[in-house]
Amino acid sequence: MNHKAKILIVDDDAQISEMISEALMSKGYEISDAFDGKQAVAKVSAEKFDLVVMDIQMPVMDGITAMGEIKKIDPAIEVIIATGHGTMGTAVQSMRKGAFDYIHKPFEITELFTVVEKALAKRKFNDITKAIFSTIKSEELLRIVIDSVTGVLKADESLLVLLDKAERPYIAISDGLEDDQRKSSRLEVCGRVLKRLAADGFEPVVLIEDPSGDKRFADIKHLSDVQFAMMLPLMETGGLIGLININRSQPEEYFSENDLQKAKIFGSLVNLALKNANLYKQLQETQSQLIQAEKMSALGQLAGGLAHEINNPLSGILGLTQLVLETTPPGTQTHQDLTDIEKAVFRCKKIITSLLSFARQEKTQMEPVNISETIEETLVLCARQMELKHIKIVKRFGESLPLVNADFQQLMQVFLNLLTNAKDAMPDGGTITISTLPPSPDPDGRRMITVSFADTGAGIPREILDRVFDPFFTTKPAGKGTGLGLSVCLGILNRHNGTISAESEAGKGSVFTLRLPV
Repeated sequence: MNHKAKILIVDDDAQISEMISEALMSKGYEISDAFDGKQAVAKVSAEKFDLVVMDIQMPVMDGITAMGEIKKIDPAIEVIIATGHGTMGTAVQSMRKGAFDYIHKPFEITELFTVVEKALAKRKFNDITKAIFSTIKSEELLRIVIDSVTGVLKADESLLVLLDKAERPYIAISDGLEDDQRKSSRLEVCGRVLKRLAADGFEPVVLIEDPSGDKRFADIKHLSDVQFAMMLPLMETGGLIGLININRSQPEEYFSENDLQKAKIFGSLVNLALKNANLYKQLQETQSQLIQAEKMSALGQLAGGLAHEINNPLSGILGLTQLVLETTPPGTQTHQDLTDIEKAVFRCKKIITSLLSFARQEKTQMEPVNISETIEETLVLCARQMELKHIKIVKRFGESLPLVNADFQQLMQVFLNLLTNAKDAMPDGGTITISTLPPSPDPDGRRMITVSFADTGAGIPREILDRVFDPFFTTKPAGKGTGLGLSVCLGILNRHNGTISAESEAGKGSVFTLRLPV
């Protein structure tokens, strides 16, 4: 236990109270006593107890009345009733009113120990249930789950393994595992169990005795210190999303039938809590998307108006500059200044073009489009740039992909923006891997083609990853980027009823994933 259980003994017979107190103190419990029901209620009001062992027949206030008052103060507290021959009917009545169990006087000390342990186990399980459902934030929930399972099932080490988007297992959180070799070996075992469960069907609990001696895991190193392993599969909408692995290291510490029952109940609670957490996460993502859409709409209207207002004077400046350039001798300072003005105006007009695109001024021409051909056409436009920057393009196109209903030019713009960003993230060269996958269902049941652009560049720090689709947000130096490229991509994908998302980690490259309905 994480703390010594605190038990209140309530009995008007001082000898019986002392006997029970000494017996329970010998087991390491913290004991307090009271000699009638009124004293017991006062003590529970003033202190926190895990369990009350209480006689029924007492002066001032009887045990059943006292239990009712105690339950009002602390509904979670467990009560064991101690009763004599003449009060068996009353003991049964007390059970109906919320007592955990009763012991019949005179009783054996071993009987007392058994009932107390069961009552405290129930109290602990109730506390764990409350803790698991106390949060719907995934990060907090995972820590509570792994702490709880370690205590409930007396694990020497425990880990929670989840599947990523590519169905690869990873350790989300662990306890008692600091060594990377041991983590790797446990993860490999969990991965093989997950594959078997996916192929053969769901089991609420999987037990493995001596994994290092099991032929299924004999080739995995660093397993010799695990004597007994228990796996609790985690499910969501009928599919496996991971498992909890509980390990014990001593030969005599096998998992009992009681452990199995606890594990099944615990696994069910965790599955439900994870489902709630996932629903909360989806709600947050939907809310973020709605906020982003509203922000894009408002800024789009503003951008469209500004673009038209600025475009006219810029055209005048450009025309006059080019006219004066024709009569200015090359090589003079004036000619250089006018050339710089011309370049700056062209840059401004390029920004205006992006703003107009962002404001959705272009009419979308929807038609059946071959995704692979669109990517190939885009690569033609930037092939030379990629070559000069020593960037290798790897194409992993799925075969026989169905056509998508899309605007060919706008998709090219999305692909070009993503390729340009990837190039800029790899100033010293690298690799861009473009992958397409056949249709698969999204959460709404729509069949979606997946296109991903993965680079080996500098990556995006986690703290700014959520902002990359914000208009005018850029990590590039001043003058090198407008911060509109990814916003334009998001707008185009929204018009196509598709999605775009980013995954990245500083120093480990980035992956931008698009999904389009077929």
